[in-house]
Amino acid sequence: MKNILFSGVHGVGKGFFLEKIKKEIEGYSIYSASTLIEKYQPATDAGYKKVRHVKNNQDSLIKAIKEAKMNDRNNFILDGHLCIFNVEGNVVRIPENFFEETQIEGIVLLQDCPDVITDRINKRDGKKINVQSIEKMQREEQKFAEELWKKNKIPYVVVTHKCTGAEFMQRIQEFGGENIE
Repeated sequence: MKNILFSGVHGVGKGFFLEKIKKEIEGYSIYSASTLIEKYQPATDAGYKKVRHVKNNQDSLIKAIKEAKMNDRNNFILDGHLCIFNVEGNVVRIPENFFEETQIEGIVLLQDCPDVITDRINKRDGKKINVQSIEKMQREEQKFAEELWKKNKIPYVVVTHKCTGAEFMQRIQEFGGENIE
């Protein structure tokens, strides 16, 4: 079973992208990290796209993923994040034990132009978000992915919305070998 983390900043369009390529990824079950977390703990309002208890959220997510994998033997793609904003608005990484606990075998980072992302958030959610915050988050996610590759040999790849479903499948099928960045 192949377990993939599909990551990207809030507003980058992960759900839109997965919907676009759904025919090519039929062999994968898609799980939303936020939906899984809410199975074990109620959402707490820490402000727009901010997380109050990062470790608690990840512990709930790990528990939910393990339960989902017991009930679903398909490969899975987790629509989630490598980094999030905490209550203070700072970029924080998810705990490293998450990757071992969930047996993530590869990371796909979806990136886009920060101006496009902030415009998308404004139109979709009616929220203003700082372009520099999006830039910082994207940089930190890629830096964390690189460190996870070097330290834990978890391969990663960066894609954009130009990536086709066939290209996406080719990339994740290569996980397990050399870094394909």
